[in-house]
Amino acid sequence: MKKIIFIWLVLLIITSCNQVPSGNLSGILDDNSQEVQMTKELMKKYQEGNFMEIADLISDDSGEYFFNNNKVNKEGWLKAAIGHHDLFDNIQNDSEGINLTSARYNDGSVWSMAWFQWSGKGKYTGDEVKIIVHHGFRFEENKIVAAYHFFDPSLIDRELKASEAANKISKRVLGLAELNVNKGYSSSDVEEFLLRFSKFVRDTEPGTYDFGYFISSNGRRVNLVEKYYTSADFVHHLNNFEQSNYSKEFLKLFSLNKVIIAGDASDELKAKAKAYGAELRPQIGGWIN
Repeated sequence: MKKIIFIWLVLLIITSCNQVPSGNLSGILDDNSQEVQMTKELMKKYQEGNFMEIADLISDDSGEYFFNNNKVNKEGWLKAAIGHHDLFDNIQNDSEGINLTSARYNDGSVWSMAWFQWSGKGKYTGDEVKIIVHHGFRFEENKIVAAYHFFDPSLIDRELKASEAANKISKRVLGLAELNVNKGYSSSDVEEFLLRFSKFVRDTEPGTYDFGYFISSNGRRVNLVEKYYTSADFVHHLNNFEQSNYSKEFLKLFSLNKVIIAGDASDELKAKAKAYGAELRPQIGGWIN
């Protein structure tokens, strides 16, 4: 009897171990699947700078391709992969080893998933760059129909800015000014106004990415540094400002002493600059963060 019970327990354990959990996000992992082999080929071609050679592996019809929060279509993905080689030499996907497997889930979806360290040497900064990357590709009929890349983009962005500076093609524009605080207003008045004004800019101007005001020790002078992705973003800021009640408050609080618009100013921005007596200064070196 004991022998029968023992055999039954062994069979129960074996059966339990072989059962696949029934949840939709349960399934089977396979590090030697067809999807894994296709992902390896994609990563190899990317590393070699021959990403266009595997373009047929990517679906033309899907737009579910992401680099962090940035959604792109197939053309955008191909362009980004090729562009990395314009910025970096000696690109490697596996400088510290690579973990790559696929998952065939119970809901029918099939994904490949990779964790690895990306590395390269900046062509403009000369920096040796290493970035931890995770990506997942969803496959249907031997095509990638969704891709999610997760990584810290700051070091790639730094190299991009250096390349824009070297080639003098940066579209970013800065507004610089020195303001006098008018009589009857204190540094506390300035701070209270800027608290409200800054929130207004954050809420209504996605193209304004830096917005800094700095006050002198005696509270009588203020310098501003405002940065915009493009001239159009700067024009939007000025229109936004002029059409709001903040413009009236601003002119009561401050007197303009000097205004500089620095960077690649469009004709429309140049026209707007005249109303503020702004001096225009194009970029000749360095880089704009």
